[in-house]
Amino acid sequence: MIIRRNLICIKSKDKLEIGELLLYEPYKNTLLNLKDLCIDINVKDFDPVAKVYNGLLSTPSNIKEYYESLLGVTSYYHHSQGGKGKYIEKKLALCSETCSPNIELSKLPFWLEHPLIYRKKGIFTQDGLSFEEKRLLRTDQWDWIGGNKDVNIDIGNLLIEDKTIVLVEIKNRVDSGGTAGRREIWTSEKFGAIIGYIESNTKLFRKGSIEFSLAKLLELFKIKNLQIYIGVLFDKCDSPATIVSDKNNGFYSSSKQGFLDLLKQVIQSSTMKLIDKDDEALQM
Repeated sequence: MIIRRNLICIKSKDKLEIGELLLYEPYKNTLLNLKDLCIDINVKDFDPVAKVYNGLLSTPSNIKEYYESLLGVTSYYHHSQGGKGKYIEKKLALCSETCSPNIELSKLPFWLEHPLIYRKKGIFTQDGLSFEEKRLLRTDQWDWIGGNKDVNIDIGNLLIEDKTIVLVEIKNRVDSGGTAGRREIWTSEKFGAIIGYIESNTKLFRKGSIEFSLAKLLELFKIKNLQIYIGVLFDKCDSPATIVSDKNNGFYSSSKQGFLDLLKQVIQSSTMKLIDKDDEALQM
């Protein structure tokens, strides 16, 4: 019996469907790394603790190199999650023409001015842009003056008619990211940084000689609502995640601690007013 295999990486990119195109680059990168791990023993460097823990020091010499190669390949494949995260973001962004993956705060003006180009670049990389689109990207007149403290959010939805921006940080499962990772979303790494910029009215953007805070930039583009969410997709059984499943098998407690820290930041602010909150659903 002949079994047909869909070998994406041997196909011409211009003949791939959209779903396959999203997989092409991460697949190619994974295959190249796996090839190096299989044929070059020096690519995977085990530290002294790993050598003891994985039994490499006591492995017989006749199978030692094979064992190291096998361990390198399997550990890379099971622990490399970066490509999967980007794939999820791009797939979700394809659900709506107003959605874009990888929203960088420093690039917010360009997203607001050219949402379709920003979306196209986020999904297909700069290689997917036309000459004119690349020119607009290259000649962008907005400067970031916020220093090194940029903020990246997984997905953004720009709803022009509703004058609303929706930002979402995605977690694949309730047990993704770890304790510190979940809490940091709420605090200085993500949401807390955005709230801090709004509260302090720090100048972050410049166009020509005029400088803008985040609040003033949103006002310039007639954005009246900024909504920020954490989106957890699945529980440990691959069913849609719920607060209950996050409490039982995830990092809900870390999320709640981060939420309470952010809530405290808002309450103590002299420029922000808390209208309503829900400590259980982690909403304010």
